[in-house]
Amino acid sequence: MEFQGLPESATHHFDVASDWQSRQISYGSVQIHVSVVDVLSDYAVSGVLHGFMPGAVTILVSEPLSEQRTVAVHLSSFVFEGQTLYCGPHESQYEVHISIDDIEGSGRRKAPRFPVTIPAELLRPSGDPVAITIRDLSRDGMGIESPVPLIAGQPIAIVSGPAFIFAIVRHCRELPGNMFRAGVEMHHLFDRPRQPPVKPPRVKWTQWLTKALRSAGSNSIGIALWHDPPSSR
Repeated sequence: MEFQGLPESATHHFDVASDWQSRQISYGSVQIHVSVVDVLSDYAVSGVLHGFMPGAVTILVSEPLSEQRTVAVHLSSFVFEGQTLYCGPHESQYEVHISIDDIEGSGRRKAPRFPVTIPAELLRPSGDPVAITIRDLSRDGMGIESPVPLIAGQPIAIVSGPAFIFAIVRHCRELPGNMFRAGVEMHHLFDRPRQPPVKPPRVKWTQWLTKALRSAGSNSIGIALWHDPPSSR
């Protein structure tokens, strides 16, 4: 299938997504409930984010989606935009591949790691999130401590404060006290949309002046101000 008129980056995303099925068998799945919203029509379809690869996600939905459309994927309180690269039947549902348009074309480079102690949550395909701790950060990855073991090559989703992260586990070792230390490679990071500040209700100046006059014991003056007609000159 050819996508004429798509930018080179989108074609690359499709090439990556086309290999998704074989990669997903070894990686496992993420299983996060999402909503896919067409940016132009604002039409929304519910689905389950089944997994991801660098540059694309795969989502199972109950109805077909048009290809080559710009969509917004809402997961929890996070949002990212991309293009529908492919949509086809998958058992009783439809599998759609959507690009993640947040990666640079210049590639990655090695960067120093900085020690931190940041609480976070590891999202699981089933059950409640697992509390973890981020122990170090770099430009491309981070080290985490988890009470559950992780498998090298496994895709994971992490939430920490205003950030949502897709990552791939690169290694994991056991620590004393039934804890595990894993190094993960970050592929996509989304910020929680900022809510505009709530402005206090505005009070009309006439109401404010009347209240001020009454509190000063000049209620009759206040009434006269609003009801007596201005004197003619």
